[in-house]
Amino acid sequence: MPIFDYQCKACGNIHETIRGVDISRITCPVCGKTARRIISINGPNTINDGAGWIKDVLEVVDKKGQEPETKEFLRNPTRSNYKAWMKARGLRHYEPGEENTRPEPVNKEDKRRRMKYVMENYQKRTAIEVRT
Repeated sequence: MPIFDYQCKACGNIHETIRGVDISRITCPVCGKTARRIISINGPNTINDGAGWIKDVLEVVDKKGQEPETKEFLRNPTRSNYKAWMKARGLRHYEPGEENTRPEPVNKEDKRRRMKYVMENYQKRTAIEVRT
């Protein structure tokens, strides 16, 4: 059975009671008058709390940075300040499914060998043989 909050009309006492969903009025345990079920929110209200990952980002931010975005982000670590800080540095989040796609440095000899291999196979596939 669920837990509901009730408030007494007479004395204003608010208390919790385990009751069925269909019961909207009970007697007040303090004064014995009628108490009505009130809307209550279960659990802590975390709507204005910052995201946990912002604390992790604060650990890597240059604490001695003189840029206005850095100072503001360190002073007030909100999502909007975080986005401004990232934009100022040319950083962005990866999109879903995106991976780090920075190409590896290419050795010129390896590149030449690969290109030769690709061209030889292309010529074999597209060669036209003329017979008489």
